Amino acid sequence: MITPHILLSVVDAINSGARTHTDSSWVLHPEGEWSLRFVARLSVPPTDFVPSESIWQLVVWTTHSGETAHVYPDATHGITATFPHQDYNGEAYPPRHWRLGKPCLEKPIGVFNRTSWSNEPRNLAERLSWLLQRLLNWIDAAASDSLSVEGDPLELPPLPGQTLFPLLGFREIAGGLSQWMPRQGSWGYASTSPLKGTDGTRVITAYQLADGEIFRTTEWSPSMLSKERTSDALWLVLPEMPVAPPWQAPKSWLELNERLAANHVDLEKMLVDMGRAVRRSPRRAPPWVLLLGFPIAERVGLAPSRFHWLAIKSPPLANKTARRNGFRSCERNHRQWDAEIAISKEPLKWQRTANWASDQLRTRGAAESEMCGRRIVLIGAGSLGSSVAENLLRMGVCELGILDYDWVMMGNLSRHTLSMQAVGHKKAKALAAHLNGCMPDAKVRAFDTVFPPHSEQLKQAVRSYDVIVDCTGDDEVLDALASFDWQSEKLFVSLAMTWRAEGLFAYAASESSFPAIDAKAQFSASPTPTFDDLDEKIEGIGCWHAVFPATADDVQLWGAIGSKFIRRAVLSPGRHYEYFRQMPDGTVEHAK
Repeated sequence: MITPHILLSVVDAINSGARTHTDSSWVLHPEGEWSLRFVARLSVPPTDFVPSESIWQLVVWTTHSGETAHVYPDATHGITATFPHQDYNGEAYPPRHWRLGKPCLEKPIGVFNRTSWSNEPRNLAERLSWLLQRLLNWIDAAASDSLSVEGDPLELPPLPGQTLFPLLGFREIAGGLSQWMPRQGSWGYASTSPLKGTDGTRVITAYQLADGEIFRTTEWSPSMLSKERTSDALWLVLPEMPVAPPWQAPKSWLELNERLAANHVDLEKMLVDMGRAVRRSPRRAPPWVLLLGFPIAERVGLAPSRFHWLAIKSPPLANKTARRNGFRSCERNHRQWDAEIAISKEPLKWQRTANWASDQLRTRGAAESEMCGRRIVLIGAGSLGSSVAENLLRMGVCELGILDYDWVMMGNLSRHTLSMQAVGHKKAKALAAHLNGCMPDAKVRAFDTVFPPHSEQLKQAVRSYDVIVDCTGDDEVLDALASFDWQSEKLFVSLAMTWRAEGLFAYAASESSFPAIDAKAQFSASPTPTFDDLDEKIEGIGCWHAVFPATADDVQLWGAIGSKFIRRAVLSPGRHYEYFRQMPDGTVEHAK
């Protein structure tokens, strides 16, 4: 096949550069990829990991969105180490002309494919030249140990062979090192539970010492776990991340043993002790994973601030009946075979882990810490209340109460966050169950009652929340909020949609009782749309029960704006009233 002209021009560009050259031609592979072997030279002194000249492969192929180009180390003469900002640099399988360690040359913002956000070129000819220049910058930084500098976000090393699933979730908060640091060099058991409704996802529920004593449990959302909880994992605490220079994760038990020995951790002894303890506990499930825990910093150069776990498929510890040709099945031999794991070149099978601490779950978008720390009860689990409640939970307000006495009807689903499985159930309980299944740190409680509740126990439970949000749109509830004995100052918020959901009333007050007179006066003074009997809808044929007309997009709009209003009210306490009006083109006018 004739080499495309655009690729031929790259050969000229490489040979005209002061630090690059090639005497190779483009090769077309059966998989449809074009590759070109070339040399890149350092402009800084070489190191043990980056020679003065290194061999690379420029690889181009066509995807549904156009041509894609990347640079990889050459399979024979390329660099073999793994650096920060680089994929794991192992050998490709099936064998290729290049290794797998693609350096990260793209700007982070480029992953969003918004070319206006950066000057990263998309045109193939320009992009190939741009990648070559970026590679020269990258190898210089790699040789001078400046790929990650002080203040950069700390990245974990790429783990060889790791897949998306199975996945093991854990929760380690910032500042939670004190429980683990005294246990460096020690090991124990961990209990895990499947995440209900998922395939290949489990969470850690408890940690035990080597003698079986539980010393720490992890609280998860009550509806997310299945009933199966087994002590089926082992943990080992390390003084630091097990990574070899420059940024290489161990790929075999032998390499892991060497890394741990450098930190005065005796993996051989640990494996022998683990195997002996597992064989002595017939009721304990065989371990499927070994957890390696260590302190980690948020950014390069900072002190460690939280604990982190990596996971490896459990070492092949000998069971009670294990035997080998010529050897008896006895405890002495079993210990010897467990010890031999530490010097084995058998590849480690890294398993994916994820820290599901609240702040880590919401790195894509969390509310302010002052907001996330509030306990909020929502009165009214209708369409607006359900939208607001889900927004609050997803942005980090985990402790929520849902108060409503109504039932979920099929007609509610046209604009409610719930689904058909909730029909026939009480709204508060159904919404609480839904929210507890949305995030692993949710702590949502249902109050199946009207407001105000009648029992003293429920009254005290409602008083325990510090933010009270009314989403009923009912003046009688406002009066009840005003007459209820709250016994302390609360932040009250009332949200209500106007007729046809054309507007939103939003009122807030930080007081010891809700100022219902002022709130209703503010609502009445707003320029709301006129009620029209012709707009009145009935529940269905044969029913004369009128319903409130609004579409799902209107409810979601006001749910979002109402959630933002609650955030502002939390951050700036006091009396606030705002009225929002939706214009015919869908834009929102802040009317007051």
